[in-house]
Amino acid sequence: MGSSIVDALPTELIIRILSMMDYQTLITCQQVCRLFDSLVMANSPLQYALELAAAGKEDNPRSPLDHSRRLDILRKHQAAWRTLRWTDVKNVHMLRGNLWELYGGILAQSDINDTICFRRLPSRIRGIEETVWSVSTSDLDLRDFTLDPAQDLLILITRPKLRPQSSNDQMEIIIHLRSLTTGNRHPLAPNPPILRHPVDMPAWDISFLVQVCVDRLAIHFIRPEAVPSELAVWNWKTGKLELCLYGFDIRAVSFISEHYLLIGSFGDAHHDPTEARLYVLDLRICDREPVALEEVNYRCAFLCPPYYPWLAPLAIQIRADPTSPWTPPATSQVPFFVGQDLRLFIITMYMAIGNEVIQYDLFVLSSTLLSLVDELDLGDDRHIFRWKEWGPRNTRFMESPRHSSVWVCFVFGTKFATLAIPNDLVEGTPPVLEVWDFTPLSIRKERSLVEDAEVEWHDDDSSCVRSPIFQRDIQTSLPYRVVRRTVPGPELGDNNVVHALCSEDHLILVDSRERIFRVLTF
Repeated sequence: MGSSIVDALPTELIIRILSMMDYQTLITCQQVCRLFDSLVMANSPLQYALELAAAGKEDNPRSPLDHSRRLDILRKHQAAWRTLRWTDVKNVHMLRGNLWELYGGILAQSDINDTICFRRLPSRIRGIEETVWSVSTSDLDLRDFTLDPAQDLLILITRPKLRPQSSNDQMEIIIHLRSLTTGNRHPLAPNPPILRHPVDMPAWDISFLVQVCVDRLAIHFIRPEAVPSELAVWNWKTGKLELCLYGFDIRAVSFISEHYLLIGSFGDAHHDPTEARLYVLDLRICDREPVALEEVNYRCAFLCPPYYPWLAPLAIQIRADPTSPWTPPATSQVPFFVGQDLRLFIITMYMAIGNEVIQYDLFVLSSTLLSLVDELDLGDDRHIFRWKEWGPRNTRFMESPRHSSVWVCFVFGTKFATLAIPNDLVEGTPPVLEVWDFTPLSIRKERSLVEDAEVEWHDDDSSCVRSPIFQRDIQTSLPYRVVRRTVPGPELGDNNVVHALCSEDHLILVDSRERIFRVLTF
């Protein structure tokens, strides 16, 4: 056979062309001919690009390491998680305050001496050193907080207080925008570095859900059922309010992306009250004036499986960490980090049958939701996706595995952590730690290469829910795998470990009785 034009090209030029391709095109090129395949297999940068994609990770251009070293670290990191072989175990004592947060690899706790203590958790594999520091909050009456290490941002929320010169006893909540590392005014915040939100009395029973996504700060002001809840979204750098939503059925809130917000609801008088709904709002076109949930111009709504009208829907919880897009702090030199385009959302619905409360989890990837939203035509607002159109093939729906409504950081990236504790657990027998991985490329790649008895695969099956709660059987088939390992002991009370938390480099076991976080580091 005669030579092709490819044979005349210098090898360096071919590699240069291959390096400009996305991973899908690169895989296709490997299948074209032996030359392309051999060049990819022998080139560390190209192998690194492929394995990053398979792991759901992104490269950190600030890392000083060469591609060969980054590839080696990535493989070690993936192998450690695939087998749950952590490198270090450490106990961190709970402080005496009642507030905590785990975000971006930082465990934060309030203390009774008006401080918040921050601990950047270490990673031997990714080269992260442990750092501990504290920030004083003695100048305010702290009610809640959150943080975004990528932007060195600390959000402090005060308890409600009477508005100055208010004639109708209206109260307000003040949100302070500060530096995470120093506690001083954040340099990108407006002047003064605060946001104000008015609330009607009584306001002592308000709780908060707070999320930051790039320039946007969303706060869900959760009230008792007799009072409408509120959702406010600001541009925290300018101080401008972008969304003010109120309603009795704003049950849960989460960013899907910088521009799209997901809102969980059980329906209202305008809609079928037997179908939970996941509204998607486009923050770029939202009205800044206060608007009721049933009147808002949402982009679309995803309907969940219909339940019987005689049931009592209680609550919805939406969990996904970190918000997307998210990157490490500018000072970080880690070789890679969790990808910005893929998140696992766990949507928990709490339902009551008489005095019994049952909870169900809907597992769905952010890429599924965003791809359906992006396919909508311009102007095609208030679009409804029926359950049969989006749910059965793209989700897993099941009665909830064990997780908490308090210790809620049980998901990170595309991984979910839980503890399997049988009802008949024998005293002294440690529970089993499980990690469920929903990374699509990783599942397909490793399923074809590895046969591991310790891995439980769910890539070729379906989950079927047959329940008196729902009007029909619910069958779903989003692929995932489960890895298990016994909880380490014995100095941590085996039966005291009640919940598992998850971050990029850690699994954290919560022992509420002994007031200990047991940090398992990868």
